[in-house]
Amino acid sequence: MASSRNRKKQAEQDLAALTDMSKAQGDALATAKGQLRTAAKVTVIALLVVWLLALGFWSGLNSLIPIYIAAVLSVAALIGAVLVRRNLSKSQELGDMLGGGDLTPEEKAARLEKLEVRVQKGESAAIMAMAQLQMQDEPKEALKTLERANLDKGPKLVAHQIRGMRAMIHLNLGEVKDARVLADAIDLNKMPDPKSRANLVGVVAEAWARSSNPIEAVELLDKYDPEDKDFGDVKVQLLRARVFASAHRNDLNRMRGAMKRLEEMSPQLLAVFVGQKRVHPLLQKEARKRLEKSGLIPRQRVQGARR
Repeated sequence: MASSRNRKKQAEQDLAALTDMSKAQGDALATAKGQLRTAAKVTVIALLVVWLLALGFWSGLNSLIPIYIAAVLSVAALIGAVLVRRNLSKSQELGDMLGGGDLTPEEKAARLEKLEVRVQKGESAAIMAMAQLQMQDEPKEALKTLERANLDKGPKLVAHQIRGMRAMIHLNLGEVKDARVLADAIDLNKMPDPKSRANLVGVVAEAWARSSNPIEAVELLDKYDPEDKDFGDVKVQLLRARVFASAHRNDLNRMRGAMKRLEEMSPQLLAVFVGQKRVHPLLQKEARKRLEKSGLIPRQRVQGARR
């Protein structure tokens, strides 16, 4: 019994990883901090040079104008630093809310209540964080939360990430038509780094493949190798999309190959292909056979078999 509960818990964790953007957000935050530290050093050096030049011109021209210019530049840099630090603190707070492992219902409710205040203000990052907390147990509530974001305002990068999260939830619910509309609105060229682009590529390609566009889906996926070390956090998403794209293109050997790689990571990942709406029949059959063989689901009794 305990083993069954453990397998169920592991399956939930593996499937939740498909829509978990917290790792990518954490990596982006760490990268941003490193870049900002470098920028801060450059800014300090630049201001020192500006003040040295200002003092030189002041003594030569006997005018305070160079000092005024240096002072204005220094104040502008200070204000910019304060704003950046405040935004980073907010991002760090959201990252902390998504971390911490398993949460009790009370802890989760407390975090959602805290996030709701910022969600009501229209903060896209808070909307994504709140949806992330809801996604595993309440996907439809997570979808409603994401739909509260105004995609016409704010950074386009964030808008595309939110579209990707919404599209993935629709795909998990078997609502392929809605996922396709969102996928077509995602501009992959706007993604600043290969990993975030690869994550959305998986979502877009799966939506294309499952809505009668598997050829373009395969062509897109062929540009991103799931075994690339830089794509470790999005490997599951890329392989899942390959399974769907290959099945809908009737390339069964390639479908089985991608499915095998998923199974080697965790057999529970194959559960997404069984019992869901609008999944290719051959794909469902292959996934069920593998899950039965692994013992994760009971074998189906053959009709007409002896009793």
